[in-house]
Amino acid sequence: MLGVGLLILLTGCHAKGKIGESKPSDGTVNDTRFNTTRAPGKLAAIGKDTITSECEHESYANASKGLIVEETGLHEDVFSLRDRASLTPNAYNLDEALRLGGLLRVEGQDAGHSAEQIDCIAEFAKHLGELTNSLVQADKVQKEMDISAFNDSSKQAEDQLEKKQHEIEQPTGRIQR
Repeated sequence: MLGVGLLILLTGCHAKGKIGESKPSDGTVNDTRFNTTRAPGKLAAIGKDTITSECEHESYANASKGLIVEETGLHEDVFSLRDRASLTPNAYNLDEALRLGGLLRVEGQDAGHSAEQIDCIAEFAKHLGELTNSLVQADKVQKEMDISAFNDSSKQAEDQLEKKQHEIEQPTGRIQR
């Protein structure tokens, strides 16, 4: 009885390590619940290939309806694009969305594509630009506000330091004994 329990325990633990676990050799993380790729730029490259392929035989209107799952407009998830192979949505954060937009702009200049495909790719690039521009602008304003607050704090600290130094240099008129 003890041997059977030990056997179940060992095989159960061994099987537990195998279920849903994937260790790709390219440095990516594969989570079976969410289709996430952690290597910078890899998700953008997959998106470019997906969009370019769909634009070969679809107009932007049809391709965008089939590929764009959601547009949240947040830094963490600007939008989600459906993966052609697994049909699961890939969430693009701001950095990946900007990379994808850049890749699409370059791809849209490839003379090897048909005029319709170039138009479709260009529409995707334009749409991604519209999604990311407001986030980039908000980041720029936030950075300027942070710099301004830092400069104000620095100036205030300098003023306080000068005031303290002035007080030390100028005795208050008390006679010390």
